[in-house]
Amino acid sequence: MQRRTTHRIGAGLLAAVAVLTLARPAAADGVKDRQAELANQLKDLREDLEGTSDDLVEAAVRLRTAESRLADANSRLGSARTALARANQRDHELAGRLELAEAAVAKAQRDLDARADQERDSRDRLAGIARETYVSSGLAGLSIALAAQSPEQFADRLGYAGNVARAQSGIIDRLAVEQAETRARQAKLEAGRQQVSALKEQSEQVVKQREAATAAAKAATDEIGDLVKERQGAVDVIAAKKASEQKRLDQAEAEQAKLAAILRNRARARSGGSGETDGGSTLSHPVSAPITSGYGWRYHPILGYRRLHAGTDFGAPCGTPVKAAASGTIVQAGWSSGGYGNHIVVGHGRMRGADVATTYNHLSRIVISSGHVSRGEVIGYSGTTGLSTGCHLHFEVWVNGSTTDPMGWL
Repeated sequence: MQRRTTHRIGAGLLAAVAVLTLARPAAADGVKDRQAELANQLKDLREDLEGTSDDLVEAAVRLRTAESRLADANSRLGSARTALARANQRDHELAGRLELAEAAVAKAQRDLDARADQERDSRDRLAGIARETYVSSGLAGLSIALAAQSPEQFADRLGYAGNVARAQSGIIDRLAVEQAETRARQAKLEAGRQQVSALKEQSEQVVKQREAATAAAKAATDEIGDLVKERQGAVDVIAAKKASEQKRLDQAEAEQAKLAAILRNRARARSGGSGETDGGSTLSHPVSAPITSGYGWRYHPILGYRRLHAGTDFGAPCGTPVKAAASGTIVQAGWSSGGYGNHIVVGHGRMRGADVATTYNHLSRIVISSGHVSRGEVIGYSGTTGLSTGCHLHFEVWVNGSTTDPMGWL
């Protein structure tokens, strides 16, 4: 049975909430890791609250769960806000780059159009020269020499033809340069268009990222609101039930004190006796099951003080046979109003020079309720009656009217 020490540690509700508040994990290794961590914490919490009324246990579990999920939701909200801020910054940067790229494309298009006009003008001039000089004037080929009336006329016509040829050659050269520049400007324009297209694609991705971050932030904010309500509801239950829980634990301690008095009286009555009851100096395991919780002091996170977990818990499924740890006589059997549910107390007489008794608690069924029992005899079946957080056997060893760690006797 759990008993409190005389020096209590802050029993106020704020202290209880502070103790129950879950610190944010130092490192988030993934959802599964956090879920496993929470499951372990809830298991420890239920063990700390063993013997507490069910509604308070569940309120404490809801509070711890809400705090854990709040920490996770706040972390997700922070990440979403960071992602949103980055997306907005990136969107602003891309908008500026896109504006410059589109302006550059527009200028490149104007330059290309102007260069096309110059190229058409050069082509037209070249065509005009060819048409007017070589067709209209009849100066094509040998007609220059044949049409001349004198050497002077021949020389004049030949000079004119040379000038025309040089003018035509200049236009051809300029046209070649203009065509090369046109190709370069076309390439520049295409590169600009590709840059604009790439920037637009990036902008579309940023818009999606911003929308996703906004949705995540809203979801986390909504969840936080719900969890705050859930946490407050659990706190309200704890506040409302705290006084009645303290009264119930006081009654449980009184019942344990009565049992201690009975066992001490039996020890005094047999103080002159000798030998062990069944010839043994140790106790047998009362049930075949792993140990889930040991003997020792625990802090009650709701009432705010230390209390003794006065036995060893075996994780036996409901209905597992429970056997007498040694031969002896039934001292008590029935329902315990202190939270142990169906329980049996067996007195074993003197062992190792001391009076020894054992108790078997939270039983689903009692098989033997009076008389003598033998070591290893089935006296009941494990369960979860009384104030229990699950199927198990709470086993206690009493020596001269006080509890002790059962592991020193098993």
